[in-house]
Order: sequence, then structure tokens, then C-alpha cells
Amino acid sequence: MSWLRLSLLFGLLAVFLLAGCISVEEPPCPEVEIPESNGACSSLCKCDLEAFKQRAFRFTWMEIDEPEEFAGLLNPIWKTDLANNVLNVVFSVVDAQKKPGSAYAFDQFTLLTGPGWRSPALPINLPAPDGKDPESVVDHYCLLEELTQQITFKPYHGNQCIYKSTDDSLLNFHTGAIDNPILCAPELDPPDSIPMRNLKVRFGFNENCTGITDGYLEGCIAIEDANRICMCLKTGDCPLEPVPQGELAETDLAAYCKDRCGDKWISFGASVGLFGLLPTCLTTDGKPGYRLQGFLEAKEIPGKYDPKQSINCDE
Repeated sequence: MSWLRLSLLFGLLAVFLLAGCISVEEPPCPEVEIPESNGACSSLCKCDLEAFKQRAFRFTWMEIDEPEEFAGLLNPIWKTDLANNVLNVVFSVVDAQKKPGSAYAFDQFTLLTGPGWRSPALPINLPAPDGKDPESVVDHYCLLEELTQQITFKPYHGNQCIYKSTDDSLLNFHTGAIDNPILCAPELDPPDSIPMRNLKVRFGFNENCTGITDGYLEGCIAIEDANRICMCLKTGDCPLEPVPQGELAETDLAAYCKDRCGDKWISFGASVGLFGLLPTCLTTDGKPGYRLQGFLEAKEIPGKYDPKQSINCDE
């Protein structure tokens, strides 16, 4: 991956899943500009409760529309990384409830979600042959251990098949396996992850609840977190070999990454600064950050999900 590709990917990845902050309530479903699909905002769904409880899903598409500066650059990158099994957001159904006679597909359900990886863990890029789905070359996906979050959803504005998260969430987004991370962030907790705060999610189901369409996300990443995230210039070519720099100025982000990670690591915070992006949100504890809004789709991965959390899906 090029320097620009990585800086944009992880910068906006962080912001993207983490919206929440100062933003107002997202637009009602019919007003959100979304690509045409099976119509989560218009179609009905008939979903088997017991079958749904056994399902796991993976993101198949993501796009952002805010901030506009990044949309044209990031969206093609995400499209490629989703196809190559590099970017994996996985979630499984923990519980689902439906009252007798309810008009909703479900009255409530809870998803276990977080960053995932897959087996085989290597190579980093694992594309499928032309015309095949990404999961066709994967033995199974898993959630990375100690990085998951449960999110509960309820019907959105009385819609039968559209759901919204009941509370803002925190998601620690990690790319790559835990033992082979694509980020270096040793001072964050958990390390090598992007803390995504105040996550809001809304989406609809296709007609049988095997796919998620017209999904909406927004969130916020604190600037101080962004300034402690370092990225590799070339994936797989950045050994963790810290080079002590002595006393560091708070604003010398390039020296920080060299000091903590090594010569080949660059600063995410400094990369974001190149675009002149100003703070656009606040975290719940009042820290300024970057807001991002985007859209998503996902589909079931039957037979491809291992519920055992792991550091790399092979162990």
C-alpha cells in the first residue's frame, strides 16, 4: 500500500466508524442519500426468528459522504480492501426477540460486533478470483479477541425492517491480526487500535434478513488519539523497531512515530493535518475530534464464521 493509501484508510476508518459527537440526529430514512438497493426504506421483510439468531454478517460495502475532502479518495480504497479481505468488520447475532403478533421483523436484537480477521491469516491481501465473493477464498472469519462490543437495536420510527442502535457505542477498530497489526499505537488502550467513540448505527434488512442494506454510520475520533496512531508506509514492511528520539515536542508527530514504532512508520494525525481538517465533533468527555458520516451494506457469511475469538483466526 502507498503512503497516501494507508494514511487515508486508517485516518478515515477511524473517523468513519466513530461518529457521534456534536452532530444532530441523522436524517429520517427517506431523506438520506443512499444508493438504490433492495429498499430498506421501502420494502417489507419476512424473517425467521430462529434462523436469524444463528447468523453472522460481514461488511460488503462502505462509502462516506462527510467529510467531502476524503470521499473521492477513501471510497475506492475501501471497495478494494473489502474485496481483498483486508478490511473486515464482522458481527454475529447474540439474541433476538419478537413478541407474538408483532408487526416488526424483530422487537429487539443484539449484535456482537468488532474488527475481524480471517483464516488463512496470510497473505495480507487475499482477493477472490473474478466473479467470486471475497468469502470464497476464506476458510472462516472471526472476531479479534478483547475488541468486541455488544450493540442493541430496536425499530426505527415504527418501520418494520429498519433498526437503530439504542445507545451510542465505543468500538476499538483494529486492522490486521492482533499479532500482525497494520497500525502501531502502543500508547492507546487497547494498543494498535482506533478508538471509535459515540458510534451511531442504523440499517435495514433485505426481505429475508440475510442482508443489511442502506446502513448509516456516524462517529468521532479524538484528535489526541489520532496523534498517537502510526501507520506503515508499506504493509508488511514495517518491523516494530523503535528508534529513541530523546525529548519530544508534543507537536512533533513524525518523531513520535519513529520513537515508538520505527523509521518506516508515519503519523496518522499528521496525515489528517495535511488536509486541513478542523475538529468537527466532541467526544462524550469533551475532547475535540473528527466526525465522519458514511453508509454501509453487509451480508450473511453462512458457514464462514467461527464464534471463537482469536488473535489471528488461525490460533
